Amino acid sequence: MQNQYITQVFNQVDSLPSLPATVSKVLAVTADPESSANDLMEAILPDQSMCATILKIANSAFFGMPREVATLDKAVTVLGFNEVHNIVLGKAVFNSFQKIGPESKETISAFWDHSFSCALAAKIIAEDLGCSPSELFIAGLIHDIGKLVILMALPGEYLPILELTGIHQVKCHRAESKTFNINHEQVGFRLLTRWLFPERLLDSVGFHHHPQNDGAHSLYALIVQLSDILSILFHEDAIKSSDSLLSQISTLLPETKSLWERHSLVIEEEHLEEWMEKLQTSLEKDGGILQMLS
Repeated sequence: MQNQYITQVFNQVDSLPSLPATVSKVLAVTADPESSANDLMEAILPDQSMCATILKIANSAFFGMPREVATLDKAVTVLGFNEVHNIVLGKAVFNSFQKIGPESKETISAFWDHSFSCALAAKIIAEDLGCSPSELFIAGLIHDIGKLVILMALPGEYLPILELTGIHQVKCHRAESKTFNINHEQVGFRLLTRWLFPERLLDSVGFHHHPQNDGAHSLYALIVQLSDILSILFHEDAIKSSDSLLSQISTLLPETKSLWERHSLVIEEEHLEEWMEKLQTSLEKDGGILQMLS
């Protein structure tokens, strides 16, 4: 028999509106291998807010286009299906959580700042490892989305936990499980399943604290887990610590080395330092993306 907290959280998941028709159409178009750029454009055109967001992001430093992208059809052609698909998903998630109470404003702001830096870190690592940078950017951006659902369902009980643990993910995860017998990974997975998100995004969100439990897409979950920790260390200015980044990560995630080796990957200190430097540059250059999505 599930406890009252789980019931309240699941009821909150079920009460959230379905994704807008635009998003459902875009998901259907991008899932169909026979779809054309014109099909994708027709799915987006009725949603002027989404069109404006895609054009703004297409013309931002994030993509570094050599000339202005003035029309949606040009944006779809230049960016490609996957990029447009992921922009639409990111925008839709932001829109779904606009009504969280003003008493949580600072906490929500910190939440999205961390999520965004995690997203940029995931994109940077994905580029080096030959994975999809845009897909991992979105995975990083929404990895903690279950926290917002719990906050909406249990504001009085959950806000103090968020304020106390801040961006320290492991502490927060443990406190959720101990207090509610459920955690934000499980809640995020349930929500994105309801919204029919692609499987790799589902698993990246649902297993980012336990990538070893995710068989099919464990590398994506592993990248989000490391990006999560790099984001935390970045905000704590860990690069200036007397301890190496590798030793700090090994302390926080002792299983990381063996998990990466399963994918025939080795994390070296020089990689971590390079990723952190790129993260700082990207945060300075691409900070406006967060405002465009929201």
